[in-house]
Amino acid sequence: MILNMQYTIKQLADTAGISVRTLHYYDEIGLLSPEYRTESGYRYYGEESALKLQQILFFRELGFSLEEIKKIITNPDFDIRQALVSHRELLQKRAAKIQELLLTIEKTMKKLKGETTMSIKDYYQGFSDAQIEEYRQEVKQRWGERTLAESESKALGMGKEKFAALQLEGAKIFQAIADNMSKGHDSPEIQELVGKWRQWLENYHHYSIEA
Repeated sequence: MILNMQYTIKQLADTAGISVRTLHYYDEIGLLSPEYRTESGYRYYGEESALKLQQILFFRELGFSLEEIKKIITNPDFDIRQALVSHRELLQKRAAKIQELLLTIEKTMKKLKGETTMSIKDYYQGFSDAQIEEYRQEVKQRWGERTLAESESKALGMGKEKFAALQLEGAKIFQAIADNMSKGHDSPEIQELVGKWRQWLENYHHYSIEA
């Protein structure tokens, strides 16, 4: 049952852990509008809006674009109960994958401390062969076979320990980006992390700003 409660835009933003600016933007693009406005322009949201915002944030967390989310939740056939079941299944799969990647990070850290040994295959535990090949083909398609060859040659030439350390550093940056994506791609936090990511990529190949 949805209770008849009202929240100011700031109350809803603070509770959801997002910015007021984000809610303004969602309103502008017709993704999430307040349930009513006062004559002076103040926005008020009810429980239905709060539940809808939860769905938006779930879809954002799962990598959907705002345009895709709008199409999904405005579809007459959209069923929030079915959506929650799907969210749970996808997040459980993601949690299992992240757990495996975290285990790889722990193993790599122990390897760098000389506490254990690892094979090259162990470096990629948690990444499927299909994912690795998909990434190689994407690099090849976007920036050419020469770029791919140079990047892989550079990686192979840096030695196991340096390569493992760089992989660990990259994983931390990537995880930090994922953890902060709900703040919006143009947030200062994300932009700073993207800068670190681009700097990290220079270890393998020089990319232009456009690339």
